Amino acid sequence: MAVPVGVRASRDGRAWRVRVDTLQDLRALTVASVGVALLTDLEVSVIGCRSPQDWIGRPGLAHIDRLEVTRSGLRADVRLSLSQPADAARVLAAVLRMLCPTNSATDARQVTLASGLGDAARPLAQRVHDVTSVERDRHVRRADILVVAHDSEEALLERESTVVVNETGWTRDGEHFEVCVDPSVHNPIGRPSHGLDRMLTARMREGSLELGGGLRPRRIHGDVTEKDVASLSDTRAVVGEVSERLSRQLAACGIVVLASESQAPSSELEWQATSVRERRHALRAYGPWAAMGSWPSVSVVMSTHRPAHIDHALAQIALLSYPKLEVLIAAHGDEIDVDALRRTSDGLPHPVTIIPVDRSRNLGEALQILCTAASGDLITKMDDDDYYGPDHIWDLVLAREYSGAQVVGKALDWIHLEAQGVTVFRPVYPAESYADFVCGGTMLISRGDLASVGGWRPVPKSVDRALLDRVIDDGGLVYRTHGLGYVYVRRSDGHTATVSDEHFLKKNVSRVDGLVRHPEFGTLA
Repeated sequence: MAVPVGVRASRDGRAWRVRVDTLQDLRALTVASVGVALLTDLEVSVIGCRSPQDWIGRPGLAHIDRLEVTRSGLRADVRLSLSQPADAARVLAAVLRMLCPTNSATDARQVTLASGLGDAARPLAQRVHDVTSVERDRHVRRADILVVAHDSEEALLERESTVVVNETGWTRDGEHFEVCVDPSVHNPIGRPSHGLDRMLTARMREGSLELGGGLRPRRIHGDVTEKDVASLSDTRAVVGEVSERLSRQLAACGIVVLASESQAPSSELEWQATSVRERRHALRAYGPWAAMGSWPSVSVVMSTHRPAHIDHALAQIALLSYPKLEVLIAAHGDEIDVDALRRTSDGLPHPVTIIPVDRSRNLGEALQILCTAASGDLITKMDDDDYYGPDHIWDLVLAREYSGAQVVGKALDWIHLEAQGVTVFRPVYPAESYADFVCGGTMLISRGDLASVGGWRPVPKSVDRALLDRVIDDGGLVYRTHGLGYVYVRRSDGHTATVSDEHFLKKNVSRVDGLVRHPEFGTLA
């Protein structure tokens, strides 16, 4: 096969030198390189590498003899040598995983890529671990999910299911999906909760999108690229004629698409809600995960020792819309009537397990007991006194996928101060950013990642901080998504936090009398 464009190969073809402008280009090269060559040496230079600058990921590739990664500004250079040759796509994917945050897969099925895939398969690039050119044990099914460019390819290869990926869309076992959103490109990373007011005019012309109203006009040819996303990072909305495909890509980035200015949201809260609602829909409906049939299951864990909060906690759980959900509640101490709690939770729309935990166990131990009993691919912590919107779990799952972080959680944007009778909007901690802090009552992590750092520390308080420290010390990443759909509550009955209410009354952008009421928070009733 011919060496892909942009690659310089040695005479025997086992050493490649690659220079690309963006990680998006490197992803396209990766899926195009399946079955093209076996490599022992690879040098990659990425001129515009937008990823956490002080972080290097794990390659997930065997037989590495030498590995060097250097960064300077937005440039990244990787040199890699292997003691045994490997398929070019697998080696390029290893480089991607070092430069692009990539968390552990939650789907136990093995995804195998066939040769001949085009740019439409680019969202899978960082997950390339197996390709059809690699020999496997003949006693084990060759592929669980086989990804091909045409449904007639690899007809004799044993597999559980087939995903056909080409320019017309993705098809899984006869069901067609329109996949036009690449979450590694079309995502809201870097988008703040507040402060954007730039609106650009838009019109389609000869298949391209022309944007005006900024410092300089811009034209988007074809799909929205990484460079386009970066140039639109300060844009709140585009107004005018936009194709459906580009509308979905812009929406996934958090940009509101309006047909006219008369459709503009009426308040700052509505601007937030519109942006979040549309990015959520674009990523769910038009990203690759639905087409792969691989939404992860989620276990909610909650520890409570306060009988007065149980009804509130169960009401919040009942609102959650995520379809693959189980709930585990620790009845921590003697104050909770376990039998009554089991009867009350029977009517919830999600399966609930109540686990009594002796009062001699501290909070960290109680959470670990819950997580040991959990069966979900992902585990998220909820507190018994906060408010959670219906799509709260969806927001965390989506943020985990497009950020590649090991832990995700929500920003501490909305705080209800019960004693003061007010809810404040306080976006002090930047949303949609890699960070070292997220709200403890929103943390989500995979079971595998939790086990790899030793689980929850057996400490009586600051359990959230202790877990974040473990993940960061292990080389993992923490990502803070938007704060919409979560209200942190400071109750007047002796809250466990040590900071006073006065702390949260500073640096406010806005205030609402009483509890904020909005469908995104699930607080209308």
